[in-house]
Amino acid sequence: MPPRLTAFVFQIVSILSLFMLAQSCLKSDNPGLPTDVVDAIAQTGHNRVEITKTIGYFIDAEDSIYLKSAFFLIANMPHQYAVDYTIKNEKNQEINFEPEDFVSYDSLENWWSTQQANGHRLFYETKKFSLDKDTISAKLLISTINQAIASRSYPWSKAYTTTDFFLYILPYRFENEHIYDWRTSILNDFSWIADSVQKNAKAEEVIQLINDYVNTNFVFDKRYLRVANVQTYPEIMLSRRGNQSDLAHLKASIARSFGIPATIDYTPYLADSISGLFFAVAQDSRGKFIPMLPVNSIDLFKKNKIPKVYQRIFVQNEASLFAQKNLSLKTPPYIGHYHYLDVSSDYLTVEDIDFRNNTSDTLYYIGVHNDKKWRAVDWTISKDSLVSFRDMGKGINYQLLIMQNDSLVRVYTE
Repeated sequence: MPPRLTAFVFQIVSILSLFMLAQSCLKSDNPGLPTDVVDAIAQTGHNRVEITKTIGYFIDAEDSIYLKSAFFLIANMPHQYAVDYTIKNEKNQEINFEPEDFVSYDSLENWWSTQQANGHRLFYETKKFSLDKDTISAKLLISTINQAIASRSYPWSKAYTTTDFFLYILPYRFENEHIYDWRTSILNDFSWIADSVQKNAKAEEVIQLINDYVNTNFVFDKRYLRVANVQTYPEIMLSRRGNQSDLAHLKASIARSFGIPATIDYTPYLADSISGLFFAVAQDSRGKFIPMLPVNSIDLFKKNKIPKVYQRIFVQNEASLFAQKNLSLKTPPYIGHYHYLDVSSDYLTVEDIDFRNNTSDTLYYIGVHNDKKWRAVDWTISKDSLVSFRDMGKGINYQLLIMQNDSLVRVYTE
């Protein structure tokens, strides 16, 4: 079939699918598709059939939370995506390595430094974007919804509201990792968790159990700090080790699988270091997030190395740079790539940092020194020559930065 005819047929099938879906909604007890769901479906291409299949699967569910869950995930899907990163040198050659190729973290750092010293500057580059709306399957969505709702039957889940469920249990992703059905595997591999606590156990006990188990049975391995991509669940179960982001994803995934609201809090870059800080957080029975910290990370909060703490969220935050910027605008890692909340004041003694500059209405960043470069940890737009950043960690050397030619450069300030 000629390409143009194929595209035309696809458009006709998509229109018919939406029409049939709308008709089903009108006949159900919950008539009509929400506007944000219709808008999300309109943004999909060939994958539209997977989205409509998901709605159709739950359209006549006796409990409306099934259909509402489908609507929630679909409505928030257009801004969700996975990223593949690669490491390259200045000759645009990909550099591949496995952490286990090196006997120690020091040997890895020596190799890394040697590459830099020989004029082969190494840098991380985005290799591929995969939009959820174009790649997600109905099978994954249906499984996610069924298992997330089933997790509400655990006794400790009674402490949580429906809003808690939608925001921090139901979502199938945390950051920009590859999506897959981790709940099915986790419920099989960690079925003992539900059997290890009393029937009237509170969420705090389960959170502590998950945190202690992962800290005891999985190793924080500094060699993984140079790995750009988050390990998948099968990968970390095989390696039993990883960086802080890997371990945070594992803890938060287990918590969500057992009906506990969880996500990831993070510091993009630590001051005067080579990495950031990532850790899972989970809600206790009072609705307060409990940090599920990795071993030996507590002292970081006492050493004036943490400039900011953010919380990754699945829903849109209109105050974030990701919501406000033109998507084609190049922004530093972690700052404009997805939606998050600023939770710095929950962890740090904070202060406001002001700079004076002669340019107004310009996007500025504030940075810390990390891995021999100035790295952005927050953003703002200057007003009347004043560049202000709110709730910054105290006692840290900050520099004002701006993007020029896709690179961050320091700015002269008064």
